[in-house]
Amino acid sequence: MANNSGIFYIGAYGEAAEPTIYGCRLDEDSGRLDVFQKLAGIEQASFLAVHPGGGVLYACSETGETRGKPGGSVHELAVDAATGELEALGHQLTHGEHPCYVSISLEGASLYAANYSGGNAAVFPLTSAGRLAEPASAVIQDEGELGPMSSRQDKAHAHSIGPIPGTPFVYVADLGTDTVYIHRRSVDGRSLLRTSAFRVEPGSGPRHVAAHEDSPYVYIIGELDSCVTVAQLGEDGGLEQVQRVSALPDGFDGESWAADIHLSADGCFLYVSNRGHDSIAVFETDEQDGTLRLIQHASTGGSYPRNFALSPDGGWLLAANQNSGSVNVLRRDPQTGRLEGTDSVLNVPAPVCIRFL
Repeated sequence: MANNSGIFYIGAYGEAAEPTIYGCRLDEDSGRLDVFQKLAGIEQASFLAVHPGGGVLYACSETGETRGKPGGSVHELAVDAATGELEALGHQLTHGEHPCYVSISLEGASLYAANYSGGNAAVFPLTSAGRLAEPASAVIQDEGELGPMSSRQDKAHAHSIGPIPGTPFVYVADLGTDTVYIHRRSVDGRSLLRTSAFRVEPGSGPRHVAAHEDSPYVYIIGELDSCVTVAQLGEDGGLEQVQRVSALPDGFDGESWAADIHLSADGCFLYVSNRGHDSIAVFETDEQDGTLRLIQHASTGGSYPRNFALSPDGGWLLAANQNSGSVNVLRRDPQTGRLEGTDSVLNVPAPVCIRFL
């Protein structure tokens, strides 16, 4: 792709007639944001993923039905190699209601989708060009004891699914059952075999997971208790807890729900978004045992940061503040991991996901 530096996409809540995907560019020198495309036609585009080859963007349509059929859908959009502009290609049903997360296998041969209300996850084969050429090849239903918070943990709620870098394993984080399920990919990538089920603290509500290819540790953010669980991944796919630490400041007694979690490219720092406290918690990771040390809480400059992304050059963090309708830019020091607010902001209705190309 010609000069794709700084290109990213925003997914937003909204009806099909409204723009819900935005093509944008970050100026990596100044932190300024610009929009070059607004795309309508995909209802509730709540989560995005990019194919490793860069030629296809995928978007969840977080709905309960699709054109009269039960369940949500995942859409594929071609990325123009010269401009980064998007063109809709097609979609597949996810075999569950309200898909809220989509990811791609590391080699780009499979797409994974997590259905929140369906409590299950689906596997889709991809062509070498990243196309969704056929329906789901496997659907995995989450099962297990429900968590204690009946208002949110009334049934299984698969909240994310993705590959664990450097391993043959794929995780599913289920908020309803307080469980992270680990699966081994089949040789052809078309199915998943469950190898273990790791229970986090009751009432934690695991939402997203972060991992680094050079480390055996995984980091699980609990939406309901705003705590990060650090666990070590064994060769057999089992997880063993190492640490549990809050992403909120000591003494904070307001309402807040953790949302997103990411490691820096070098694995030295971990970032978590807090909706309510409206901050990014910054942790330093211990290279030896994977444990975390809190070093900062940085304001996101807006309200209810559902998702965020680190820029490819490591110099910026972009926060999608859902309730304030803004994507705010924070400057990042790659050496210390610390964040600093800027006056760079992009106003977008209900932004909920950010993905760099």
